[in-house]
Amino acid sequence: MCAHAVRPTPDPILDAIRKRLQQHYALYQRGALFWTAYQGLQLELVRGHPLDHEHLCNAMADMAEDLGAVEHAQLVGNRNASCTSR
Repeated sequence: MCAHAVRPTPDPILDAIRKRLQQHYALYQRGALFWTAYQGLQLELVRGHPLDHEHLCNAMADMAEDLGAVEHAQLVGNRNASCTSR
């Protein structure tokens, strides 16, 4: 539940990605095609906004958790240091 500890303000950059990710999840659930789409969307985001890649990758991880694709999102950077479960 650490990924939900602090929710950022909605980001217009992520709105279209969120909708597309929801569509892929509705079609493929946790399957390989969902994760292929996830990686493609993430690459698209990072290429379009290279200076903000950590924030955007973490936001997508939060989306995957919200959809139920993962139980606990794994975040990049220092934010996830206290969120790892053992």
